Amino acid sequence: MPNHSILNTKSDIDYAHKALACRLQNRRRFDSRRCYYILQNSTKAEGVETIQVLHLITELNIGGAQKSLARLLAHLDQTRFAPTVACLYNGDGSVADEIRALGIPVTELGMTARWRLDAFCRLYRLLRRERPIILHTWMFHANLPGRVLGCLAGVPIVISSERTMGQEGLVRRQLNRLTAPLADQVVCVSQRVADFAATVIGIPSQKLLVIPNGIRLEDFQPGNKAEVRATMGISLTAAVIGTVGRLRPVKGGQYLIKAFAQLIPGYPEALLLVVGDGPQRARLESLAQQLGIARRVRFLGNRSDVPRLLQAMDIFALPSEWEGMPNAVLEAMAAGLPVVATAVGGTPEVVVDGVTGLLVPPRDPEALALAIVHLLQDRDLR
Repeated sequence: MPNHSILNTKSDIDYAHKALACRLQNRRRFDSRRCYYILQNSTKAEGVETIQVLHLITELNIGGAQKSLARLLAHLDQTRFAPTVACLYNGDGSVADEIRALGIPVTELGMTARWRLDAFCRLYRLLRRERPIILHTWMFHANLPGRVLGCLAGVPIVISSERTMGQEGLVRRQLNRLTAPLADQVVCVSQRVADFAATVIGIPSQKLLVIPNGIRLEDFQPGNKAEVRATMGISLTAAVIGTVGRLRPVKGGQYLIKAFAQLIPGYPEALLLVVGDGPQRARLESLAQQLGIARRVRFLGNRSDVPRLLQAMDIFALPSEWEGMPNAVLEAMAAGLPVVATAVGGTPEVVVDGVTGLLVPPRDPEALALAIVHLLQDRDLR
């Protein structure tokens, strides 16, 4: 098993080398000599031309892809690379502020409605003005226009990413398959996602490159649980279960709340911390009310102090229906927490069942509850 808990700071230059070779094999028309010169001579020496990289992402509210982009940019050698970022909407999100704090410009394209074609015009003009050597697109809704307009604007190297699976309906799958030939490389966050991209979406396997998500270990060290709980008004003897993520249907929050309700008779002082926000929050709050456990469930919303909140937990649970490579699990494991997660997507590449955590089937509150109880009852496993 590779160590997925270490930040993978492999830079875009590796992508570019592979993409350049792919372009040459496909005999695409572009200035290969200039691109090759820049890649070969990109060093820290003063006066050497830097590689212009434009990252295009759907939005910049907090999320797994957004956090991965911010981490990449924070560790990118800006003496060799000149990154810029564009997003279709939510250019004032918290991750956008984090990126701007790095001195990297962020452009919002103003796609306030699904079919705002003027946003695509702005993207095309941005590409023509910035003239990046590499266009790296993140997430489905950025991949499609990025691939098409990147080629139309003459961007030498276009790199896309596949970060999840299971959300591909027929239309999305067809659009992905039709535009994939315009990308030189498709970065996948796990081997399972790469397999899905090849067999289900139909992206040629030679275009696929697996680069798992990573985190900064020093940001998620185990801390003083008693101190953190005291500030949150939580008893040191209470069993605290926690989860972190955007509250969307695919994250399976309803299954965790139902599983937690089954714990209460045996652990009446137990507490569930739900960190994150999203369109399903109201439904989850209503479900907790219906099950009579609202007083034992705390919805904390989006937080910037996730490492601190993890220190208050005994067990981390991720009930997702689908995942690519869950950042939340990496962070929980780095914080020293035992993990119960669903065996979906790339999660089993991180959580080895019975060794580094427990895996359960998706959409199964009973199995989730049993796994959590198993960890609560056996301190040696924690």
